[in-house]
Amino acid sequence: MTIKVIVFDFDGTLIDSNQLKYDTFFKLFPSDQFHRNIIADVLKEFLEESRYVILREIVRRIGHNSRGKTEIKDLADKYNDIVVEDAKTCKEIPCAHKTLQVLSNKYHLYLSSTTPQEALEEIIKHKGWDSYFRKIFGYPHNKITTLREIIQRESVNNTEVMVVGDGESDRISAHKTGCCFFEIGKDGSLQDIIRKTVT
Repeated sequence: MTIKVIVFDFDGTLIDSNQLKYDTFFKLFPSDQFHRNIIADVLKEFLEESRYVILREIVRRIGHNSRGKTEIKDLADKYNDIVVEDAKTCKEIPCAHKTLQVLSNKYHLYLSSTTPQEALEEIIKHKGWDSYFRKIFGYPHNKITTLREIIQRESVNNTEVMVVGDGESDRISAHKTGCCFFEIGKDGSLQDIIRKTVT
């Protein structure tokens, strides 16, 4: 069946920000081995979760439960400030801008990410990409729920929707909703999707 809608992941799919986001967690805590080990272990288990889930688990394992939600919010705000500023100048995945430009002329494009909504919109606007997307979905939106909402919003069959991403959460969300999935390889190139979808 013909593809009508394409839903893009953001980090690692459109911009090369995965390492940036990973490294930022370490900047929020003391640099001793105790903290670094905990952070590394949590990221192994929760890497594709939102920053709130990750920070909550790091704080729990460190043993700072007494400060609870206030500490998590403070840490999340600091994390957001660092990531948003750096993401604005983070290099794009090869051909990202060209891909969005070409595909937006033929398909309805959406963005689905675990990056918080406000921060995601700020980064996309800074890069001048906001006009390419019919709607942007960031945290707390769930990727599976987002796909179902897009299918309903566009009045299309699930097989007419393609998810483009580099993570397991992208693959799972596509599988769970019956959408097509296009995986961004380790080389981070988007050129193949133009060849695959634009004839």
